[in-house]
Amino acid sequence: MKKTEDVLKYIKDKKGNSAIIFLIFSTLLIGMMAFITDAGMMYLEKSRLQNAVDAVALAAMQDYAKGEAVMIAQANHIAELNDVKSEDLVINFSNNSKQITVSTSKNVQMYFARIFNITDAAVQAKASAKIGTIVAADGIRPMAVEQQNFEFGKTYTLKKGAGDAYTGNYGALALGATGATNYRNNLQYGYTGELEIGDLVRIGEDLETEPGNMSGPTYEGVRYLLSQDTHTTHDLTKLEKDCPRLIVIPVVDSLSIEGRTTVKIMGFANFFLEDTIYEGGMTSVTGKFIKTLGQGEIDDTATGYGMLGVKLVE
Repeated sequence: MKKTEDVLKYIKDKKGNSAIIFLIFSTLLIGMMAFITDAGMMYLEKSRLQNAVDAVALAAMQDYAKGEAVMIAQANHIAELNDVKSEDLVINFSNNSKQITVSTSKNVQMYFARIFNITDAAVQAKASAKIGTIVAADGIRPMAVEQQNFEFGKTYTLKKGAGDAYTGNYGALALGATGATNYRNNLQYGYTGELEIGDLVRIGEDLETEPGNMSGPTYEGVRYLLSQDTHTTHDLTKLEKDCPRLIVIPVVDSLSIEGRTTVKIMGFANFFLEDTIYEGGMTSVTGKFIKTLGQGEIDDTATGYGMLGVKLVE
């Protein structure tokens, strides 16, 4: 009889222990569900906010030349488009307005975590974008201008014709290879040759010049670009980025050289192609200097020639 009572007591104690274990396990399971569900919601909201502030910072820097007031207005506009209230933005400028930092935060409502008396949690996002001189770019056209203080909207000679060139050089560059066919292709489509760093032409790299006027290839290449222009307005402040007459060419240390030799790139500049003139077997090219935001590697300490780039730094 004693043994039977002991067995029944053991079973009763066993059931009690199982209930305790089950309760602990259930609590842990609910806690894990709360963490996974609510953490997932916080992650999604964090990602959305991060994408928003990235877009805000980049868009604001696009208006760098127009001043901080315009940059702030653009930041608020892009924020609203991304479902972030402008009053929830914190905007700070640094480095003479060449860098902007945008941050925001939002309280995310919890669901399962309410079991533990946690009703909400804050998520934050921050992004910084800066503007700098483009020091590496692709799509370069095979012409060059000497370093100088360029004036916006002023017409410059991008390739010289007869009578005013230095001893046999007229501003044509041999990019990737020499010869008329290569030169014409680079002029029409931009230089895409493989260099040590890919398709980029770096400031400080030595380039070969093309001796001779390269009249035929120059005229054909420029006329091709002019013929591709279908834009109805040529306001230099409102040019479309895909305008075929908008070209990037190197700014070099000097063109006071003879024959096939090297010149050093000091920077890059944007020009709007105006015309090409063919006279007496010689061809010259003119273009108006403009300032633009382009694509390429940037350095905010380098000397520039109006060609700037923007990138996220945080």
